[in-house]
Amino acid sequence: MIDIAAQDALELPVDELALHVLEDIVRSNTWNSYNYCLSYTRDENYRAPGAANAVAEAVQWLWAQGMLASEPGNTSAHALFVTRRGHDAIKQGIATVRSINRLQGNLHPVIEAKARRQFLLGEYENAIFVSMKAIEVRVRQLAGFGDDVFGTDLMTKAFRQGGPLADPAAPAGEVVGTMMLFQGAYAVLRNPSGHREVSFDDVTEASEAVMTASLLMRMLDKIERRLTT
Repeated sequence: MIDIAAQDALELPVDELALHVLEDIVRSNTWNSYNYCLSYTRDENYRAPGAANAVAEAVQWLWAQGMLASEPGNTSAHALFVTRRGHDAIKQGIATVRSINRLQGNLHPVIEAKARRQFLLGEYENAIFVSMKAIEVRVRQLAGFGDDVFGTDLMTKAFRQGGPLADPAAPAGEVVGTMMLFQGAYAVLRNPSGHREVSFDDVTEASEAVMTASLLMRMLDKIERRLTT
């Protein structure tokens, strides 16, 4: 059983509790989810209302996340094995699991195609680099500039007041803000990786950088619709 007090189990987020449960399933060589959950209902330490249910919720979360799967060849509906993703999650820890989940189903399709595989492989710098490169390419295409215009200079010329991507109907402050958003994101997220070795050792920061690129790409979708209608 997990080495966590019942009250703590009730207070932990379900994903964090689930990783403790997953580690215990591996450690105890558990193969039956029904019996595993039943053991908590019989444990006097988990008599607090809802405590055993919290563990059951964590087990169900593991199933839903593909960290547990039905054991092939076993006729019991509760027979399980820990999947490759489950073993990876134990090695990676809760921060990485949350960051990967944050990117699932939420990214702009272009950014997902460019960056998600690199992120899952732990190549965070590459994931961020290709995401921001995709932004640069899209801005250049929409603005109608050639390859001789690039980097923050590209963002300035594209989004400044009167620029090809600036919204003529928007207030001046919003136009400047949009330009600065694209300038700043490019300067902070793209430029360093292009000129020196950069280590994104904080997986949460890395995932949010990719999501920033996703946001910028969605903004470009809106700009394209405005330009083509």
